[in-house]
Amino acid sequence: MSVKRWSVGELQLLGKRQDAELARRLGRSIQAIVTKRCLLGIPRFIPKGVPGPWSGKDDAMLGTDFDIVIARRLNRSAASIIKRRAHLGIPHFLDRPWTQGEKRLLGTNSDQQIAKEIRRSERQVKEQRRKLGVLPFIYTRRHWTSQEEALMGTADDHVLAKRLRRTLTSVRAKRECLGIPLFRIRYRKWTEEELQQLGKKPDAEVARLTGRSPEAVRVQRRLRKIDGVDDLLAAKRWSKNEERLLGRKSDEEVARLTGRKFSAVRNRRQRNKLPPIKPKRRPWTKAEEKLLGTASDEAVGRKIGRDRSTVGERRRQLGIQPSVMAWTAKETKLLGTMPDRRLAEKSGRTLSSVQNRRLKLGIPPAPNPKYRQWTDPELRLLGKFPDSTLAKRIGRPYAAVRDKRIQLGIRYENPRYNWWKPAEIRLLAKHSDAEVARITNRSNDAVCQKRLKLKSADGKVFGTFSRKAYKTAHPK
Repeated sequence: MSVKRWSVGELQLLGKRQDAELARRLGRSIQAIVTKRCLLGIPRFIPKGVPGPWSGKDDAMLGTDFDIVIARRLNRSAASIIKRRAHLGIPHFLDRPWTQGEKRLLGTNSDQQIAKEIRRSERQVKEQRRKLGVLPFIYTRRHWTSQEEALMGTADDHVLAKRLRRTLTSVRAKRECLGIPLFRIRYRKWTEEELQQLGKKPDAEVARLTGRSPEAVRVQRRLRKIDGVDDLLAAKRWSKNEERLLGRKSDEEVARLTGRKFSAVRNRRQRNKLPPIKPKRRPWTKAEEKLLGTASDEAVGRKIGRDRSTVGERRRQLGIQPSVMAWTAKETKLLGTMPDRRLAEKSGRTLSSVQNRRLKLGIPPAPNPKYRQWTDPELRLLGKFPDSTLAKRIGRPYAAVRDKRIQLGIRYENPRYNWWKPAEIRLLAKHSDAEVARITNRSNDAVCQKRLKLKSADGKVFGTFSRKAYKTAHPK
């Protein structure tokens, strides 16, 4: 068999056209084109608008923002960003490590406002603050100036809260009190000159010339059904020869022969209402069927080279009961001497089998080697400090300290918050805020907030005192 030599003209075309196009043009196979190009060190041709190979600069952007935002910046799909990030072991943007600057912000404002500023969830901020033993932010009332009120509605609430050094709740309440609607971004309308550029240049170029995002350009072009240079709308048409392959070969093989994606082949076959090609299964032999039930399905599967689910399905079809290994005296003695998972791996049994056997015999589980017993000095410290402070001091999790204190019924000796008693609440409908503050040894703001908090929707004060009685006790 003679091998067709490569001419100088053919070698000059490598890397300047797609491999499939060169194969049809030169009358060679795609594998021959790819092999020759790789031997000469020529990179493959990448059309305009199609993202190229991943570079170090692209990988450095992964995890610095949300996946959909990174996809728009790199002009790639969100699925490719997720797969690449998972392949490199880069955590999600919300699961990124905490920086020292972010930790210093904890406790300087409400958790909700800090979460908005550093773009994390409120739950993450609260957990990190408790982990570091930082006390929650205590809001102090300040009078609103006319300059601050004039800023309401000119930006997002959390942006104004950061600028004015107030909480997000106070800014939102002030804006609603003034009747100012929520700030919304006003989108710039498309001009006729901008619309005429759609489809004549790549979306990225149009976005740069018009000062818009590539996503906005792409959406506007799709809404107007304009076929652009990027050719993102129209997919490659199916030929008759490609249509004949559907349903006769597997979707993976059709995708390889036609140079299409597996999802595109599957969707086309389903649209034509063609059933998929079922994979050929190796028939069961008499010798293999005799092994069913003699051991566990997993052991039989390893012995005959089949999957455990396939062995179990065949065993149930033939009505063969599963094999149950009898517990030996040596295995029974090991119950409770080591963790159940470790004993299951050692004896070749399932975890549920070991647990059920141990519970049936009434054997307690083995002690956890990582669990540290509570000492008497540690127990005496419960209730004398906040749970978060004590957890950091004795080196235990916050939840463990809290649960132990609640289990022993120990209350705080010096609680951070002075809870309202029923007798103090009844004073709210009899005296003014200043008098209640003097009697209960509280601040005027605390009394005012408690009275407003206990006030129901119909205006009644909490308890048996009506709104009329409250007005009588508080004349204007």
